[in-house]
Amino acid sequence: MTAFEPIGCLAGDSEGLGDTLAAATPLATRRAAVVLAGWGPPERCATSSVLRVATRLADPLRGTGSPRPVLRDDLEVVAHRAGLRPDGSGRVACPFGYADVESAVRGLLSTGLFDAAIVATDQAQVDKELAEALHPYRRQDGTVWMPNVFRYLIARTT
Repeated sequence: MTAFEPIGCLAGDSEGLGDTLAAATPLATRRAAVVLAGWGPPERCATSSVLRVATRLADPLRGTGSPRPVLRDDLEVVAHRAGLRPDGSGRVACPFGYADVESAVRGLLSTGLFDAAIVATDQAQVDKELAEALHPYRRQDGTVWMPNVFRYLIARTT
């Protein structure tokens, strides 16, 4: 029997992720596979430029950040801290595609990554700036396509 339960954390929150994994690891069977994933290099993640809107609006003094790329050793460090043994890693294409700009805005807002920006400004401002940030990724047929590359690590429980 297998189970899949995603554990979300924000970019740069490897400590919180490690604590959550360490608490969950004893519940897994021996040699169970655990997959960790994170953002790849910013130049290969179109969505990172769109997510800067959330950072800039939520905290205008620090608003130049974007999802931090997951460095080769980051996921391994988290795995080791949680008592997991790395068993393979790589990168995977993970494009974000939407039927139109409105769908893209709704989809991105549903992640919760824009909640602080909405509190700091308002829903209309976030919607407007998010739609503007999506403009470069709008295709002639109206769809929105953002190619991304994610880094992943397969680890095993001991």
